[in-house]
Amino acid sequence: MKKLIYGLGTIFLLFLITGCEKEPDNDSPDKKISYIKSIPGGCNGQDFSDLKGAVEDEADTVIFTLQNDTLDVFVGINYICCAPFLSEATITNDSILMIVTDTCPDPYSSCYCRCICYYTWDFLFTDLENKEYFFKIILNDPREDNPIVFKQGTLILE
Repeated sequence: MKKLIYGLGTIFLLFLITGCEKEPDNDSPDKKISYIKSIPGGCNGQDFSDLKGAVEDEADTVIFTLQNDTLDVFVGINYICCAPFLSEATITNDSILMIVTDTCPDPYSSCYCRCICYYTWDFLFTDLENKEYFFKIILNDPREDNPIVFKQGTLILE
């Protein structure tokens, strides 16, 4: 009888051991920051048909907010009204590149209104680690020969 109990106990323990899974390690070197999306706001997508002029009321802005496991990089840029934009982000190792591109096909004869507007984007990221990240925000303006580095620096997450 004792052999039967020991045998069943051993089988039960083996079953428990093989059924257990290791918890994911949040500090593993394979974990990488992920870009979720960017959310346009401010003057993005507005109808300017009745607008005669606008006043620049906001300062160009970059605000970092970390809530739960999501990093929100808020970018606010004063730029000529009626501009069409695309935004994207890429991540390479510990570097985050956020790109805002004015997609006006002919910036010298179409697209723009005669005023300045405040355009905003919320760039959302997840899967962060407590370490330093280098960031750069670039504005591609078709009226300029080269991309404009809007802001760059180091973000330290602790």
